[in-house]
Amino acid sequence: MKLLVVGFNARPIAKSAVQAGHEIGVIDYFGDYDLLKLTKNCFSVLRQKPGELLHRPLHRRPAEYLYYLAEIMSDEQGDFDGIILGSAFDRYHELVKQFKDIGPKVYANNPKKFALTRQKHKMNNIAKKAGFEIPILESADSYQELIEIAKSFSFPLVTRGDGGGGGAGIKLWKNLSDLMDYFGSKDEEQEKTIWVQEYIEGIDVSSTVNCLKNEVQILSVNRQLIGDKNLRAPSEFAYTGNVVPLKYDSYKTDPSLEEEHLEAIRKLFQKLQLMGSNGVDFIIKNEKLFFMEVNPRFQGSIECVQYTTGYNLVQLHLDAFHKIKHDIPAIPRYNQCSIKGILFSESEQPFPVKGYPKSEWIVDRTHKEVLLEMSDPFCSIVLPCKDSEKGYRTICDIADKITEMNKIDVQ
Repeated sequence: MKLLVVGFNARPIAKSAVQAGHEIGVIDYFGDYDLLKLTKNCFSVLRQKPGELLHRPLHRRPAEYLYYLAEIMSDEQGDFDGIILGSAFDRYHELVKQFKDIGPKVYANNPKKFALTRQKHKMNNIAKKAGFEIPILESADSYQELIEIAKSFSFPLVTRGDGGGGGAGIKLWKNLSDLMDYFGSKDEEQEKTIWVQEYIEGIDVSSTVNCLKNEVQILSVNRQLIGDKNLRAPSEFAYTGNVVPLKYDSYKTDPSLEEEHLEAIRKLFQKLQLMGSNGVDFIIKNEKLFFMEVNPRFQGSIECVQYTTGYNLVQLHLDAFHKIKHDIPAIPRYNQCSIKGILFSESEQPFPVKGYPKSEWIVDRTHKEVLLEMSDPFCSIVLPCKDSEKGYRTICDIADKITEMNKIDVQ
């Protein structure tokens, strides 16, 4: 098949498609070096140029640019058999609907399912019936309402906007006065709905599943790296990678607990009736699962899951739509471990990328001589390993070397 892969960071999905034997065209946001190594048949929203900043002002939402570029590539080439969607469209079900108009078959959940996964109270009700615990959640449409709601919560608490992937827009508040100072200084016209959520401190986890019409196959349970300072995370809730599989001691001492958790994940997706590759984020605290959100598309952990399980997630995804079933055990089996770390810039002034140490595990590299600012993504480090703790240390060592190589010369 010839597949058009569209997403914020489309390279891992495109690589999986190539490994499964498919021809590809790719629409990506960043246009990183490693995507261009994979294929020249790609368009990107950002044009990385030496001496210029990575980001530039955009007049539309990134998801809109991705859609328009997909439309152009499909029209120009005219021979795509299917379209696969990655991240960027979770909040924009109307754009998901428009993809059908491009022509090739869209191998993605339908727009109504995308819309459902963003309806927080509905999703919480579904997750509760599946066996998840639900953090207290309230919405505020004004500063005054926000303060009244916050007063009814125990601190610390979390606020989040309606969108933004990778932990963007999520903030932790330890007291009311800091919250009031921050939101009181903002232009109320710019603030739409603000969600106030109970803060759950525990282990950040995700699960990768493959959904068929009458079956949910759980491929892996993964620990998420959130706000990892060794990777120069730009915020406390920034997504900075994964460790696959999750190592949770309670599963060893009580196998029935693992089965109980897997059953809750399975029931959740049975109720949602999604198709193909999907994921759920949750927090484990006191052996209970606290629901966060469902991602109705490929997750950032795709490469780690593939390294660890041996499955090709793109092929499983396509086969689910074609009603081709693969025998996958009810309890995930892992051949090895795998770690992903996303390295961010922590420089207070822009600097040109000088280079990277020689390593096959460094991917999604920003092009040399492009200027990075504070909190810009530098690259990813993804590696398979036998021991997750040693693998994590390797990730951190590589991150340190990259940061050292690209230090700003102080005159």
